[in-house]
Amino acid sequence: MIKTFIFDLGKVIVPFDFDNALKILESVGDFSSLEVKEKIFASKEVLLFEKGEIAPEEFFEFLKNLLNLRMNFDEFVQAWNSIFSSEPIVSEDLIEKLAAKYRLVVLSDTNKIHFEFIKEKFPILQHFSDFVVSYEVGFLKPSTEIFQVAVEKAECLPEECFFTDDREANVEGAKKFGINAFQFISPEQFEQELKNRNLL
Repeated sequence: MIKTFIFDLGKVIVPFDFDNALKILESVGDFSSLEVKEKIFASKEVLLFEKGEIAPEEFFEFLKNLLNLRMNFDEFVQAWNSIFSSEPIVSEDLIEKLAAKYRLVVLSDTNKIHFEFIKEKFPILQHFSDFVVSYEVGFLKPSTEIFQVAVEKAECLPEECFFTDDREANVEGAKKFGINAFQFISPEQFEQELKNRNLL
């Protein structure tokens, strides 16, 4: 019997598009948005930032030097958070229905700047009992360690959890840990899957 739902954040609950931030960084630096993307995501600092091993200010200084950015930290925070749209992907109505029957937990690879912004701008998160975020626990999906933390927060057995994520590798990692898991494609597909499993 399922007792807890564990949700990924990005592209499941919270929509985002990195192109918005890349264009801003292009406008205040010396590289095209494509070059900015390649340089950022080729660096180990992104993973260190998401694992909480470097602070937001340190990450900004790294990018400022890497991209020759002409901006201050506060401007960077605004640019870094510009990736998010305002409306959640999964409806708050559906989350409310699930919260009435199950414990809800977030499991997300994210960084401090993004998560603080999401908590402030997405009131849908008020329906969640707990949050497992990579920068706080020091692990990224699909590591065994982060699923262990998520199950502890779920307050039940792995087989009593249902996890959804837009990335197949994370879904497979959850399954290997004994968690019921399903790849999120769209809100319509997800809701139909819940009905098929008699979870709604």
